[in-house]
Amino acid sequence: MSGERETGSAATGGYFIGRLDANFVTGVPTAFTWVFNVTAEGDHRSLQPWDVGGDGKVVYGMGAPYDPDWAAIHRLDAAGAQEVVEHWHAHWGDAGEWNGTPASSYTGTLPLRHSGVVLKASRKGSLRSPTATDFDLLQSDENGNPGRKGRFPDDYYFSGHCPLASGTTCPGGPGYTGYRIPGPETQRLGGIAIDRRSNHIYFGYSTKSRLPDGNPDFEPAVVAMRADGSLKWWARLYRETAQNSTPDQYVDGLAIDYAGNQLVVLARAHGNNVDNFWSGNTLAAAPGRNGFQNRFTGTNGNIHISWLGKYALDTLRVEAATWVAEYVEGNTNFGAAFTDPLLAGWPNPNAGWPNVNTTRNCGELVVRSDGVVLLACQGRRSITTSNAHQQMPTPSSGLTGTWNHFVRAYDARLGSVLYSSLLTGAWNTATGAGGDNTQVFGLAAAPGAIIAVGMHRSCDGSTSGTCAGLGAALARPNAVPTTGVPGWGSSVPSGESALVARLAAASLDSGRLFENWFE
Repeated sequence: MSGERETGSAATGGYFIGRLDANFVTGVPTAFTWVFNVTAEGDHRSLQPWDVGGDGKVVYGMGAPYDPDWAAIHRLDAAGAQEVVEHWHAHWGDAGEWNGTPASSYTGTLPLRHSGVVLKASRKGSLRSPTATDFDLLQSDENGNPGRKGRFPDDYYFSGHCPLASGTTCPGGPGYTGYRIPGPETQRLGGIAIDRRSNHIYFGYSTKSRLPDGNPDFEPAVVAMRADGSLKWWARLYRETAQNSTPDQYVDGLAIDYAGNQLVVLARAHGNNVDNFWSGNTLAAAPGRNGFQNRFTGTNGNIHISWLGKYALDTLRVEAATWVAEYVEGNTNFGAAFTDPLLAGWPNPNAGWPNVNTTRNCGELVVRSDGVVLLACQGRRSITTSNAHQQMPTPSSGLTGTWNHFVRAYDARLGSVLYSSLLTGAWNTATGAGGDNTQVFGLAAAPGAIIAVGMHRSCDGSTSGTCAGLGAALARPNAVPTTGVPGWGSSVPSGESALVARLAAASLDSGRLFENWFE
């Protein structure tokens, strides 16, 4: 388990990772067997990117993203101590830093103590090719397009390879499509997932960059490594061409789909153009298939919208994709509505050209044992199913929606929604006032149900909007509609209150999983 450390100092703050002495199944924990404190700031402190393998080893991210200081990925052994990883490129020991691979080739007289992946593309030990042969390597991308250059993802920003030998230098940019990095700044680690069967490591990150015209940009990548730290594959999440991908793009989460042998990637784009994340109906591995929401639509540019993709664990292949981008209030340009009774009345996002709105803060990503993907996000006019605990009025209803947090289940192919419900304060459907007062932090799968946990937020000292005239300790008005409240719970929040929901529906049964399996 992990949690934030409140120290009052950015230099000593961060989060902790600890291993309990029992697992709540075969025994109730009474203490930690070990605790490791991670120095982290910003998103690395709030996201706490780490995962544990079947061997008990923990891979974690530390440092500050988009910062001139430091960020890296390290690994703890099963006893909670930092360890050497054979095929990572940066290592530290009693004699200081040594860059090279494999670690067993080190000939120094003082021992190495631990290894890392440096999240700073301008220096040795980062995700750059150490040889000219690797740097010039041409491969096909995850959708079968030839011509992608570089064995490692950060080759994208530079004019040459970054040798590991002492006394050598790493050249600057731009890279082969014109991208470069603005300076020696760190990268943002958005998620880590470990396949507990093989202990292979997967992580996603984003790099602050510059387009050829000098405008700022952020570029994503997902990396797959074997348990010994050697590279399996990496993905850019879109096609690399001379037509640069101008939206800022980030990786926000990863999870393993054991049923499908796939890596589930949660990503996000700020803005849109023709070169963005893969569209669900253009995947070479899934001809003729659609994602629930194939592509960006409409004309809104300054928005953050989310995306889900599924990648084969052992081969560089994207096999399913959908956008997660809810509608704008007062939308137009809708196409035909869904014919599925579960989504009756909602316009199909793959028809027409409706404006979509910011859909982000998707802080929890869970994959069921049958490959169904559970997600909790914040949206505006969010699509809900007819069996939802709390429905959003359809655009044709004449009622006003609200900003909200919602919980959703996508089928294993990301082509259908099995369940979608709001979890937000009841609001005035004439004015839209009163919603957007919750946040969902965690999800878990149960038979035929989703367990969601979060909070009903306080006003946090705000003096505007729904908090006008209220004290900071008072809850934002309008409680989430409740049902079946247990004896230890309450149907009315008091200040900043915890929120727990069990969302059950027949559509979450695995039988619906195969409804759109074959087209």
